[in-house]
Amino acid sequence: MLRFCIAFIFLLFAAEISLSQVSQGGTPMQIPALKNAHIQTVVMPALDNNELLMRAKLCSDENRLKSFRFASGFEVNISPEKYGTWRYQINGYDIWQIRIRSSGAYSLSLVLDNFQIPEGGRLFLFNEAEGHYLGAFTSNNNKKSGKFAVSPVAGDEIVVQYEIPSGMNRGNYFVITEVNHDYTGLLKNVRRPMQTVAGLCNIDVNCPTGEAWSDVKDAVCRIIISKRNLNGISKEVCTGTLINNTAENQNPYILTAAHCINKQEYAETAIFTFNYESPLCAPLDGDPVHSISGAKLLASSDSLDFALLELSLMPPPEFRAFYAGWDNRKVIPDSSVSIHHPLGDIKKIAVDKDSPGYSDFSSGYTPAGFLKIAEWDEGVTEDGSSGGALFNPEKQLIGTLTGGAATCYNPVRDYYSRFDLAWEYQTDSSKQLKYWLDPLNKNVQTLSGNRFYEDENLCIAYSHLDGPDKHQNILLRDNGRFAGYWGGSNSIGITEFVERYVFSGQVILHGLAMGIGKLRFTPDYKSEMKVNVYNGGVFPGERIFSKTVKIDQLTAKAMNYIDFQDQVMPADTFFVGFELSNMRDQDTLTVYQSLRQDDQENFFWYKQQGEWFNYQSPIRENFSITNVFELLVCNVQWAVSETSIVKFPGEALIYPNPAYGPFAFETGQEFIPGNIHVFNLLGQEVDATLDPIHNKKVLIDLTGNIPGIYFVQLKAGQSMITRKVSYMP
Repeated sequence: MLRFCIAFIFLLFAAEISLSQVSQGGTPMQIPALKNAHIQTVVMPALDNNELLMRAKLCSDENRLKSFRFASGFEVNISPEKYGTWRYQINGYDIWQIRIRSSGAYSLSLVLDNFQIPEGGRLFLFNEAEGHYLGAFTSNNNKKSGKFAVSPVAGDEIVVQYEIPSGMNRGNYFVITEVNHDYTGLLKNVRRPMQTVAGLCNIDVNCPTGEAWSDVKDAVCRIIISKRNLNGISKEVCTGTLINNTAENQNPYILTAAHCINKQEYAETAIFTFNYESPLCAPLDGDPVHSISGAKLLASSDSLDFALLELSLMPPPEFRAFYAGWDNRKVIPDSSVSIHHPLGDIKKIAVDKDSPGYSDFSSGYTPAGFLKIAEWDEGVTEDGSSGGALFNPEKQLIGTLTGGAATCYNPVRDYYSRFDLAWEYQTDSSKQLKYWLDPLNKNVQTLSGNRFYEDENLCIAYSHLDGPDKHQNILLRDNGRFAGYWGGSNSIGITEFVERYVFSGQVILHGLAMGIGKLRFTPDYKSEMKVNVYNGGVFPGERIFSKTVKIDQLTAKAMNYIDFQDQVMPADTFFVGFELSNMRDQDTLTVYQSLRQDDQENFFWYKQQGEWFNYQSPIRENFSITNVFELLVCNVQWAVSETSIVKFPGEALIYPNPAYGPFAFETGQEFIPGNIHVFNLLGQEVDATLDPIHNKKVLIDLTGNIPGIYFVQLKAGQSMITRKVSYMP
């Protein structure tokens, strides 16, 4: 009999302006006031949030499993055929609506069955009061299983809106079968009732500790699972890893723990979220926009606690997914790393600098079937980390987290299911990994990870943020008096705020994630901003793209992804940012920024009274700023040619970055190659071959050095220019 205890903690989950479950974007149609008199409301039975939270405190065990439960569910049978309100001939569409309420819920999530949206149909879910919208979901989201799970929507009620062209058969194209009541917290908008987030000892994956893992981290995803048992319906959170196979054919296999998913029905309604992380070394909430709904369970073992799944679709290029490598040898490494989502929070990393050991976990599990981490040296795992991968120093997967006793207060004794045993400990293909991960029967013992994408499908999340950068709302003063913020609302006529970018080759922009700081708006007034893209040089020039965004659909103190829903192709030098276009004086919107010293490069330009300015100037003591932006860029070629792409004397650029071989270092001023030195993370100078391309650009080859983070330093007159590069040969 397997013993386990699931902690009831909080899930931090949302998707404003969402592509969740790969939605098609857009907004629900507005229904004229005369036709909007009534929407049928279905009310769920009452739940006591405090009572459910109290149960969490009773759940503690030395060998507890590290998944966690955040919601309790109701079984329902709601379809457009039997419930809801239809309205006809609205701008050429017939529209069905239902409102579902569960009093006191911090968010609601749904599971649908028989999901077969016809061509032309669109499904939205939203809470207008919370400004939280999901969809449109269309025929592109149909799956053979007919199952479709939807991310949580903030608040204790949700409107489901289904739109079909007028005259189309209004058949039963879906049934809502589950309504899940979140009793632990309100997504990423406010603090959790338990006043807990991932423990302070956790390390954000984009901190220096995680810099050498910039590829591997993109394989790790958060999983939300809907479960039915004798005690009813519940929602749990675990961690999974996208994993490579010997055919290297991009089959989207996810490895996680069996105690998270050991039934086909759990896999079919699970939600897998990639890239949910802070863009810098700080607990700034990410945007869980890159999600896929549904998978197929291929193999699992309760006694070895592993489960291999296949996603319902291959992660698209914009997800930037990495397929992790693995090592099936019975070799214990001298150190290990785990990447995971504790408490369903943004991605974290934990490091053990010692060798793990073979160990039992508890009764009912395979004896000596686990790798025991005696004590974490950096970071820790928590509930929600279950299924998270353990990697060896070669960045190959060797285990998945089952559970343990480790906490921030006492980071000891975590247990990982052994990958080498899961490989072919059992002969049945549904209970082993080899059949699926070695389809060519190569009998290899190790396999490297791979990103696969190239040319227009090679996408990166590009940011100017660096290790020392911290996000903040930078105050703006006029004659010593408070005048607003450099990153948004102000009283001195600054209306536009942009970041300058330089790329080689014809890149394609897909979207922009912005770190929203302060957000205050009048509910009855639709305040807006515009996201703009300009070609330019020294200053922004021609505007080549603009998108209007309603600020009530943004979330404060978090990253917010704005999908361009178009392919924007700028020149080599361009500017991306936002414009305060339609806001009341009492409204406030700011974007987080990082204030830098005068020896660091400035990327921030602003428009005041119709004229563009570079922030870095003598009147501001040459301080510089970079915005907390992440730009989704595809078709990244980073070709090294003789053409100069850096314009300003104080600028410097390394490309490609990450570098998989030799890379270019270019500045806007002439330099002597002998003034360039390369250092590792320990500050030690390393051997590097320098091949000048012209007097402002040099090709640097680090062959012979180990993969990792390096710093290229140029002495330029009385100052130093330093740039970081991820070297991943």
